[in-house]
Amino acid sequence: MGANLQVGKWGSSLAVRIPKAVAKQCGISEGSAMEMDVQAGRIVLWKRNYDLMEMVSRITPENVHPAEDMGPPRGHEQW
Repeated sequence: MGANLQVGKWGSSLAVRIPKAVAKQCGISEGSAMEMDVQAGRIVLWKRNYDLMEMVSRITPENVHPAEDMGPPRGHEQW
């Protein structure tokens, strides 16, 4: 599948617009996490697939958020 695309400027970076039909086919929407690689002079993009165990493994005492007091129970919460 080929498409004629044009590179534009976005701030100090360059950008390529992904046609709506291609984005829909790939399950990409605004805010989707993407990965990029350069292979043999080609730019390859793919939608990031998150792995829960990989993300949890990156939690450290330095980057964990403190617990928040949400106040007393308001319904039938079980503690």
